[in-house]
Amino acid sequence: MVSATISTYQETCKRFRPTPAKSHYTYNLRDVSKVFQGIAKSDPRAIPEDNNLIKLWAHECMRVFQDRLISMDDRDQFFALMQEKCT
Repeated sequence: MVSATISTYQETCKRFRPTPAKSHYTYNLRDVSKVFQGIAKSDPRAIPEDNNLIKLWAHECMRVFQDRLISMDDRDQFFALMQEKCT
């Protein structure tokens, strides 16, 4: 999960660069920390299977990284990235 999160962070930084119209597309290691904080705050009883942990991880990555994306094309690209990472 750690390596997948770091890989997702690196891919997000590479694919979604800030432009004048999208100046808020800046990511840093604090965002990686937010993913793990969200996972750590979850109730362990809500994660009975490994599959549920993967879903929680994907949700947290989408909450932290995808919520900043403003165009549907960027959101779709990030969703495809998450599908790739989840498999």
